Amino acid sequence: MNKQILLFVIIFSITVCNCDQYSERKTGDIEYEFINKDQVKVVFNESNEAFPNPMKGFRPSWFFNNINTSKNGYASVYNHYVGYSSLEKTASDTAEKIIDWSNNAWKNIEDKNIKVIPRVVLAYPTTNKEGATVNEYWPDDIPQPSYVSRWTTEELKSRLVSFVQKLAEAWDDDPRIAAIEMGLWGYWGEHHLLRDGGQIPIDFQDALGKAFTACFKNKKILIRYPNTFQNYQFGFYWDSFALPDDKHNGEGIITKGNWKEQMISGELAYDWGDQSLLGKKPDDTLKSNSSTDYLINWIKRTHASSLGWIADYNKNDKSLSKNATRVQKILGYRYVINSVIYNRQLNPGEEISLELQISNVGSAPFYYKWPFQLMLMKLNRQIVWEETVDIDIRQWLPGETNTVFIKLTLPESMATDNYVIAVSILDPSGYLPSLRFANENYYNGGITPLGIIGIGREPQYDSLTPFDSLNQDNSLKYTR
Repeated sequence: MNKQILLFVIIFSITVCNCDQYSERKTGDIEYEFINKDQVKVVFNESNEAFPNPMKGFRPSWFFNNINTSKNGYASVYNHYVGYSSLEKTASDTAEKIIDWSNNAWKNIEDKNIKVIPRVVLAYPTTNKEGATVNEYWPDDIPQPSYVSRWTTEELKSRLVSFVQKLAEAWDDDPRIAAIEMGLWGYWGEHHLLRDGGQIPIDFQDALGKAFTACFKNKKILIRYPNTFQNYQFGFYWDSFALPDDKHNGEGIITKGNWKEQMISGELAYDWGDQSLLGKKPDDTLKSNSSTDYLINWIKRTHASSLGWIADYNKNDKSLSKNATRVQKILGYRYVINSVIYNRQLNPGEEISLELQISNVGSAPFYYKWPFQLMLMKLNRQIVWEETVDIDIRQWLPGETNTVFIKLTLPESMATDNYVIAVSILDPSGYLPSLRFANENYYNGGITPLGIIGIGREPQYDSLTPFDSLNQDNSLKYTR
């Protein structure tokens, strides 16, 4: 009898030890917590890197035909000022001319994962040494009764409405375009005429508002001022971002409060107004902690996704790197996978189930429904199975943590082996990994590994490291 009791105690002790050995296991930078006999939990760390991600961050400008696609810091999206007459010289020109121009101007930018926010302008005033205004881009067949009154003719209004239809035919499905600044009317396409006149007239607001709303079904449209286009839902390009003299427009954007659905962008203005809080040039802003703090406060309040002019800071000045990193991180979205729970072992044909905790630690959402992908990989990073999941990443709002559930059925034919579970977000143009999580656990090519799973066998917890640098990965692209 005593021997039987002793045997029971030994067996019980072995069982307890076998369970306890799975309570926690750390391999490289991945730590597994075995929450029960079937499920494992992995907790992750946010990367300290800033890095390029689609449609967010520092946003340099291209001016007309001056296009430079060489690496520019964190830039992945560019503002492009486009002369109207480059796209349409006469009313008989079709959308095909816009398409041809776009293909020539933006040739191969998809290979560098670059996207564009274009703004078409009729006039871009600058002052030469003699004080003369230059840079006019009017079509050949629009009447110009006077320098000011030409902006309010019925001929111009009708022409712009027709042009919007052609623009949508060319650009609404173009994957190279992140969003479109409405432009068209006023100096610099900013919907004003400075001292020569006021803002865009109400009848032009209604005509263009209806045209853009009706014709553009896929791209986000941005306008200059929050007190215009009151009957329409557009985002904003605040072209004097955070400037004290233009504070009322920033407050107007905040009051409008449509940032959850509409993109906010713009540029800092270093050529007018009170520069005491921002400095007189981009380097001044980023050299000063107080100026950077002031800028970041406005980014958070307006939920801005991208900013220009400040993008021209000196990338070789290491003293600016810390604050540049801070600004890049806070602009737009920044998604972090905090943890995942999943079954540590499955058989082919069974359902794989994951519970992810994902936070947005940036200032804005992402504005398009890009596909979320789950994959299984070998340790050599060869992808053996992948499947998209119906998850709306637009709902991951800043300051929030979302619980994301994934359930998919594994193929019956999947070989017995040790696999790495991984996820990615795809650019729908080409279905290639593109938008990346800000996690330390990163693989080149836009892939975030989550942990080991055994298919048809007990998993072997091999190391997933070394991980790769988010900022140094230049392999991402999309296709047309």
